[in-house]
This record gives sequence, structure tokens and C-alpha cells, in this order.
Amino acid sequence: MFTKITLLSWPILVTLFAALYKKKQNGPNPLTGGPISTPKSFWLAYTVTTWFFLPFIFLLNPDVIVPLKILISFHLLSWWIRGPLELVMIYKLFNWSPRYGISHDLFHLVGLFVTWVYYYKDLITLTGISLLAHAFILVTIFATIAEISFAYLFLKIRTQQEEKENIYFASDDPKWIFINRLTLTVVIAVMSHLIIQSAYAFFVL
Repeated sequence: MFTKITLLSWPILVTLFAALYKKKQNGPNPLTGGPISTPKSFWLAYTVTTWFFLPFIFLLNPDVIVPLKILISFHLLSWWIRGPLELVMIYKLFNWSPRYGISHDLFHLVGLFVTWVYYYKDLITLTGISLLAHAFILVTIFATIAEISFAYLFLKIRTQQEEKENIYFASDDPKWIFINRLTLTVVIAVMSHLIIQSAYAFFVL
């Protein structure tokens, strides 16, 4: 029951977090990073909630097969090592660079893909919660590729002055329009996955 309720509520959780963070960053007392657009606030909300916390639902569920738990364990270990380091570098040391993120994303992507290929035969026919866990891994591979693209484009567009000011987000400024449109496309895709996941949890689990 806990798994079903949590999966059902996840799209709402992401949406609320996105709205709150956009309000904070575009308000009078923002955190480091600069103003943020709606697509980017949704992307940040999605990655923080869905990459750091949602996998625990699958990892702790006894019905999820072991190969998927190994994949999810790698994912969690990778991100929970990066996450605290990135927070310190952004908010305390002020020396974070999207280049570090790209490097980690590439490592993470290769690790997920290689592990997935190794266990491929165990992942062909899945049902129930294991099917959802597998879908999460596949969507995460897609989303990680998207994250690399976002970071690369951000580095190409961000000015030296913005780098000195520790700007880490695309705002509503017209110069970010392509990144925002690309981000919106990916956000629609990953949020659609969360909604389908919720529907599956409601009707099947």
C-alpha cells in the first residue's frame, strides 16, 4: 500500500517542488544559481526527487528482482556521492562547474548501460513492481543523456560574467530559449513516465 500511494503521489510531489523552487529563485532572496525558468525548475525538481529518493521504493521492495536492485544500488551510490559534494561546491565553496556534472553523468551513463547489458537476459520478461523498476532505469538512461546535453549547451551559452556570478540555471531570458524548449520536451517525456507509472501502480499493483 505504501508503494502504491507513493508512486501515485510522485508527479504531484515533483510539481509542488518545481513551483516552490521557482518562486524561491525568482524572488527577492534567491539561493545561489540565479533566476530559473519553468522548464528548468521542473527538471531540477524531477532530478532531485526522482533520482535521489524514488529508487529507494524499488530497492526496498522484496518483489523487485536482484539484477534490478544491483542497477538501482549503483544509481543511488553514484548520485549520493555526487549530491552532497555538489551542494558543498555550489553553496559553500562556489566552485562548481557543469563540466564536473558532465563527467559524472558520463560515468553514470556508462555504468548503468554496462550493468544493464550484463543483466539483459534477466530483464526481458518482467511484471509488477519489477517492470516499473526496469522502466525507471531505462528512463534514467534517457534522462542522463538529456542532462549531458543540457550541461553542454549551458556551457556554450553562459558568459564569463555569469560564471563569475555563479549562474547555474537557464532563466526566462530569450538567449536561453533553445535550452528551455529542449528541456521542456524532455520534462514532458519524463513527467509522462511518472504519470504512466502512477496509473500502473493504481490499476495493476
